[in-house]
Amino acid sequence: MFYVQLKDRRWNKPKSPVNKAVSTCKPSVVEAINEKSFEFALSKTREYIRNTQQACYLEFRLFS
Repeated sequence: MFYVQLKDRRWNKPKSPVNKAVSTCKPSVVEAINEKSFEFALSKTREYIRNTQQACYLEFRLFS
């Protein structure tokens, strides 16, 4: 079956170093905006995938 539920999966996982230094400085305004933009884009992408999967699933049931 081609209908696959993708939950909390990222295709491009960043490779982080094992001993990552803890940042003591406060993130800048631009970094905060970029983080919010990234989270918004990620949520919209997940919503689009979920809607597409649901449409395919419902169409499959409708025409079978």
